[in-house]
Amino acid sequence: MSATLLGTKLHPPSVRSGIVPRRRLTDAAVTSGARVVLVVAPPGFGKTMLLAQWDELDRRPFAWVSLDRRDNDPLVLWNYLVAAIRRIEPGFGSAVEPALRSAGGMALDAIIPRILNELESIDREIVLVIDDYHWVTSPACHESIALLLERGPPNVQLVVSSRSDPPLSVARLRASGALFELRAADLGFTEDETAELFGGAYGLDLAPDSIATLQRRTEGWPAGLYLAFLSIRDASDPTTALVEFGGSSRRVAEYLTEVVLESQTEEHRSFLLETSILERMSASLCDSVTGRGDSARVLAEIERANLFLVPLDERREWFRYHHLFAELLRDELRRRDSHTEPELHRRACEWFASAGNVDEAIQHAITGGDPDTAATLIATHWPAYINAGRLVTVTGWLEAFPPDFVRGDARLCIVEAWTLTIVGSAEASRQALAAAREAGYEGELPDGSGTVEESVTLVRATFPWSDVGAMLAAARAAYETESARKSGWQPVAALNLGWALVLVGETDEAVPPLEHAVALAPRHEQWIVAADARCLLAETSLAVRDLAQAETWIGEALELARARGFADLPHVGFYQVMLGALHARRGELELADHTLGLGLEQLRGLGDALLIAEALLERALVRSALGARTEARAMLAEARTAIESCPDPGVLSQRLEEVARRLTPAQARTSPDSALTERELEVLRLLAEGLTKREVAAMLFLSYSTIHSHTKAIYRKLAGSSRDEVLERARELRLIASD
Repeated sequence: MSATLLGTKLHPPSVRSGIVPRRRLTDAAVTSGARVVLVVAPPGFGKTMLLAQWDELDRRPFAWVSLDRRDNDPLVLWNYLVAAIRRIEPGFGSAVEPALRSAGGMALDAIIPRILNELESIDREIVLVIDDYHWVTSPACHESIALLLERGPPNVQLVVSSRSDPPLSVARLRASGALFELRAADLGFTEDETAELFGGAYGLDLAPDSIATLQRRTEGWPAGLYLAFLSIRDASDPTTALVEFGGSSRRVAEYLTEVVLESQTEEHRSFLLETSILERMSASLCDSVTGRGDSARVLAEIERANLFLVPLDERREWFRYHHLFAELLRDELRRRDSHTEPELHRRACEWFASAGNVDEAIQHAITGGDPDTAATLIATHWPAYINAGRLVTVTGWLEAFPPDFVRGDARLCIVEAWTLTIVGSAEASRQALAAAREAGYEGELPDGSGTVEESVTLVRATFPWSDVGAMLAAARAAYETESARKSGWQPVAALNLGWALVLVGETDEAVPPLEHAVALAPRHEQWIVAADARCLLAETSLAVRDLAQAETWIGEALELARARGFADLPHVGFYQVMLGALHARRGELELADHTLGLGLEQLRGLGDALLIAEALLERALVRSALGARTEARAMLAEARTAIESCPDPGVLSQRLEEVARRLTPAQARTSPDSALTERELEVLRLLAEGLTKREVAAMLFLSYSTIHSHTKAIYRKLAGSSRDEVLERARELRLIASD
């Protein structure tokens, strides 16, 4: 489930004829030269309309995004930002689009710099507007926007509009003069602007004293001025009617009830109240929520009456109420009939669910106090969102429930366990799995993963959690179950079993399930599974020194990661490790060292001790071969710490000791004229293990001719004419272990 973009959010609202131009403010923003413009004021101060006017007056192109609560996910947020820029720069972001529409969104730290570099390459100045930023509360979103603030190119002016100060560090921008701010005091109308508004746009000829009174009571608050207009426009004596108008924000709710709503027909009044629960609305949606069949007509009439209805597209199919007006309508709905709102949300939930918009359906179920429906929707659809990288969205759904509710619902516990596992919280995931078992659930879970026990086993089989033996046991059980069920989880189970077998050193046995995963994954569009399986098959090929096949597998894995947009995920660093290992076995030491370094750096973002330890051991051998023995020993020590901290690290314990022996050879006990060099001792030990000279060359990342020379030197120094004689002499000298 990639971020479904709503085109209505990429357009500024239309500036209605008769609106007073705010040139005092727009000119100041343009001439400020500031790289960042911050517009902060409570509802009703005309922030959005001001920016829309600025858009019409400025010669520069504007990229516009209007946010709502569903954009509180960094992947969704940046999809919208790229889409907004693409409206004025066709083709923008095509290189990162696959990553933004897949699980690569979990690696935004790597993606955003590429977006910023592409922004800088645009050969003109643009203005990027992020409206209604107050909906953003996710720390991950704030961190990503902070990168835009800090590193945004000079040809992009960023404008952020919000009801409250966003938690972004702007002190440095302010101190350097790179920040221009507009606040409530700036957005308020001056007395001259108020006179122009009423005399021009509103067509009411008020005396100067009345204008002064109006200005004093509203303090220039744009929403208050508009409400004043509504209250006096039909009065026979506007001046007298103005005396009754309170004007301040404290009186708006009372005024709305007594004047605006009561002046409407019963039909319009009911429609306004019932549709106030919708953050955006269409005629079809309104028909479903209100139970009527003529919402298109009513919407058109409300728009003509200037009742705070904002069109969201040029075809006028989608609308929203002015935010302040919507809030007041919802308050009035609850005051009049507290039992109606849940039913309205239920109908909206059904409409969005049937339209395939699961996210909005879940929000209405939660807001409407229907946790059971929300839980069912989440338990059914969460895998698609996780596969698309929308981890923050799924986490946000779970956080909307009380903790006791989640822990009492086995379906949600399983979802929570998966999210916690993905971010590396093994212990918390174990607790969620235990809660799922305790809560229980009859039958198969809605996500198709089988019973609760089968789902628990599948989660446990997915990551080592430092205990390879436990992972392997779970992986065998899950693979058997999912193969029998032939479910959509079968590719995951096959991958897990293959990985577990690799981790215990059973590389031959790992090949069939990994090949099974490769074959099955595309049928379910599980591209990460398909690539991971190829990476592990490359490792099995390296284990039997089939370098050509290893090259094919790792090449396909990397290409799939790039094409499907998840090359920046931390665990894909292991693909680079396998590529580096391939280079090393071909004797391409400099290239191997560089590639292993890149892979290790990327892997550290994952925090998986076993993968990092394996990468460290691979690179330690290469660094040693390049003469950097101190660095190699440091890598060995780090790997040892990681491996020895695991209850069951699998084959890595053996691998650790093998690398340790090669990095710290024993002192030769031979006469000075027959002493073996450190490299010759390494060759000797590998020959003792039964390797051919070509295999020794691959293992030590040296050419065959070099190994042949070392072998001749060993034979000469140990006075042997055959391998058996040389090995027997080496055992006598305690250069190698006795059989």
